[in-house]
Amino acid sequence: MQGHYNSVIRGRYEGNYEFNRWFKTPRLRLDYCMMYMSLTHHLEQYAFRNCLELGPGPGTWTRLLYRKNTVAHFDLVDISKEMQEQFALEMRMQPNVSYVVSDFMEFEGNIYDFFFSSRAVEYLEDKGAFLQKLNTLLSDSAYGVIVTKNPQHGFRKKGHVSTQHSGQIAPKECADMLTQNGFIVEGIHPVILRIPFLDRVSLRPVEWLFKSVYKKPLMRSIAPFVESYAVLFRKAV
Repeated sequence: MQGHYNSVIRGRYEGNYEFNRWFKTPRLRLDYCMMYMSLTHHLEQYAFRNCLELGPGPGTWTRLLYRKNTVAHFDLVDISKEMQEQFALEMRMQPNVSYVVSDFMEFEGNIYDFFFSSRAVEYLEDKGAFLQKLNTLLSDSAYGVIVTKNPQHGFRKKGHVSTQHSGQIAPKECADMLTQNGFIVEGIHPVILRIPFLDRVSLRPVEWLFKSVYKKPLMRSIAPFVESYAVLFRKAV
C-alpha cells in the first residue's frame, strides 16, 4: 500500500500534491477555502501542548495547528515518504515538529492532548482498531478533530456503495464508533459542500450554502451536499 500511495502521489499529482490537490481549478480552490474557513472556526476553541496528526501530507492543515501554538510539540504520522519530502519543501521542518513515516498501527508515540486528521481515516481498513489505539495515545479529556469524506454525498441509490466509497463512513456511524471506543462526540459539522450537476454551471450557490451552515451542526437535509464533514470529540475520563 505504501509503495502504491507514493507512486500515485508522484504520478497523479505530478510531484506537487498541494497545488494539484487544492489550487488547480476553481472548484478545488473553493474546496480549500471551505476547509480553511471551517477548520479555522472549529479549531479556535482548542488549546494544546502535544499534538498528534494522522495523514498530514505536505502540511496543508498542519500550518493551522502550528499557528495556534508554535511552541507545542507536534508528531505527524503519514504512510508516505513522498509526502514527507513535500512537507519538508512546503512547510520546512521545525525543531518541535516530528514527521514519522509509519503505519499508524505501528506508531509508538507519546501521550497527546490533541489529535487531528484530515481525509485519512477513510483509508484505514480497521477503523475500530485505529480508535482503540488512538484512545491509548490520548490523555484523559484530550480533544480531537477528524475530517473525513461522506459516503452519503450525492444521490446514489439506497444500499449502493461504489468501490470509491467503500472505506468512507457516514456521520452517525462515525459518531457511534467513537462512542464505542471511549470518546464523547461534541459535534458534527459540514466542511466541504458540493451540489451535483449545479456545480458545473456555477459555484455561487454552494458558496452561499456553505457560509450559512458551516458553523452549525450537520443537518440531514443537506447531507447529499456534504462531501466532507468534521467530527469534534474528546476522550472520556
